[in-house]
Amino acid sequence: MKKGSLTEEAVDGMAWQVLAIAANMVLRAAVLILLARTISAREFGIIAAATVVTSVANQFSQIGISRAVVQRLVLTRDHIQASSAISLYTGLAAATGIYFTAEPVSAVFRIPELVPFIRFLSLTLLFSSLAAVPGALIQRARRFRVLGLVELGSFVFGFGFVALPLALLGFGAWSLAWAYMAQVSSRMLTLHILARPKLGLWAKPQVARELIHVGYAFSLGQVGNFVALQIDYFIVGRWLGAEALGFYNRAYQFLMLPAQLFGRAASTVLLPSMSSIQDQPERVAAAFQRAIGVIAMVTIPVSGILIILAPETVHFLLGKRWDAMVAPFQILVASLLFRTSYKISDSVVQAMGSMYQRAWRQWVYAGLVASGAYAGSAYGVAGVAAGVGLAVMANFLLMFDLVRRITGLAVMPVVIVHLRHLAMSMLLVGPVWVAVHLARRAALGDLPVLLAGGGAALAAGSVLWFALRPALGDDGVWLQKLISAKLQRLRPDK
Repeated sequence: MKKGSLTEEAVDGMAWQVLAIAANMVLRAAVLILLARTISAREFGIIAAATVVTSVANQFSQIGISRAVVQRLVLTRDHIQASSAISLYTGLAAATGIYFTAEPVSAVFRIPELVPFIRFLSLTLLFSSLAAVPGALIQRARRFRVLGLVELGSFVFGFGFVALPLALLGFGAWSLAWAYMAQVSSRMLTLHILARPKLGLWAKPQVARELIHVGYAFSLGQVGNFVALQIDYFIVGRWLGAEALGFYNRAYQFLMLPAQLFGRAASTVLLPSMSSIQDQPERVAAAFQRAIGVIAMVTIPVSGILIILAPETVHFLLGKRWDAMVAPFQILVASLLFRTSYKISDSVVQAMGSMYQRAWRQWVYAGLVASGAYAGSAYGVAGVAAGVGLAVMANFLLMFDLVRRITGLAVMPVVIVHLRHLAMSMLLVGPVWVAVHLARRAALGDLPVLLAGGGAALAAGSVLWFALRPALGDDGVWLQKLISAKLQRLRPDK
């Protein structure tokens, strides 16, 4: 495949992923707002704890098989049948194990109400295992538009058509449980209809060993990464209680809206794209440097603006009773750059096949999150957020170092790019702070403050984009040319 065609394909895929995730983000925010006004923080905390249990079990059960399907240069029918069989049986085993250990697990969390929810949601493990292979085949084929629409549709079905009506009828935490069940099952059915994989119930030993060898190496790191993403929930739930977990979970979910918009879209597209050029490290390094440059240009000012507007955003969208999530949200969003950028590093490392080097770094990351969250728990939910934020920054540095080692990437150009975008962000964040400060001094309400901050951001951003283009650097110029080219393609021929 030619360089130009691969780049264009990756950009097109990224655009569809961003659009789908942006739509998902808007819908998710709307649903979270509506649900937060009908479901208590404690009920959110109970479901958050239950999904921690099922999600961790799912990570252990999949042993990286779907990633092995995506990453392999040559994939045969035997590989597809073997991967589907392995996923099915490991998912079934995980679902059974979680169902029968629900009581001792809930005792560990010190939340007795967890038992029925864990048992109910254990079925999602089976659905997730059945969705693993068709999802991997669609990703391998770079059908990113399809993936984006499936994710969006399953979320709308689960939380729009199931959770909201049940919440309004007073089902509380069960409305969220049924939403997760509907989302996972509809996603599984849709992926099977679209991919039509040649499934099997038996795996040839040699083929299974090939998949497990790659999948196990990936899974070592992935489980470590997943533990890092979930251990803070466990610590908050066990030592601070279900209500505190509800506040922390909502703060984290609001953080993940912008993080997923760019990080998830990029990581989904970059893995199969970079896997196809894994024998050309100089091209991988160039693509990585461009990707994290654009991410820095966007996420640094977004972080600053969200930190400034956090109090009014929470009060206006969720109500005063969610005031306790403001401080943890501000602290967590300060790590948005590092949280998004390490996903880019992760995609590069997976594409290059450096699984074992990745694995030990992810377990170090998990240990740092656990240590930071536990130490911070003495200072409440905000303390946990601070400890987790520091761990995220450390993981970014660990993964960046690995990318540097395997691609020969030069460090100083990357540092200079980040410093330039940090300075540029002041041109955006500064006017927002001034506008919000003046609006607060005038004792205006939440909505006028948000409008003042948003208006200042829009005005400053327009000046930067159209009048001060050199301040955006090479990444900004590249992005402007890319957007212009895409818009030209959308214009009808005269």
